[in-house]
Amino acid sequence: MGFSYVVAVAVLLSSSLIFFGVIYSDYVHADTELNSAQQGFNTHSYDLENSRVNVTGYYVRPSGTSYNVTVNLTNTGSVGLNMGLSNLLINGTVANFTYSGQYLFPLASGNITFRQSAGEYSVEIVFNTGYEKYLEVKV
Repeated sequence: MGFSYVVAVAVLLSSSLIFFGVIYSDYVHADTELNSAQQGFNTHSYDLENSRVNVTGYYVRPSGTSYNVTVNLTNTGSVGLNMGLSNLLINGTVANFTYSGQYLFPLASGNITFRQSAGEYSVEIVFNTGYEKYLEVKV
């Protein structure tokens, strides 16, 4: 009778240690993931709040039956913008465009060019930081 009590206590103690070890391991993993997500959020928030772009103008050149529209941009913020990860929306539809450089660094100027037919268009440039710039273009 005394032996079974000792074995039962040993089994319960060892299973409790294993249980709490698993719980602690999961807690550490979850805490690491939360910290990583918080750091990513903080970085994204910083980039968004410090992104500023001015449109310094645009010009239109005929190219066959359509027009090449070039929009001149100046980065007045303190964050570099990756133009390759940016998007261009024309009247709410994603459009293809080319850019003068892969990055638009702070206080630097660059441009984007897209092809469009004649008309008036609402253009939105969405940068990789989430910053958006709107303009109206008349072709």
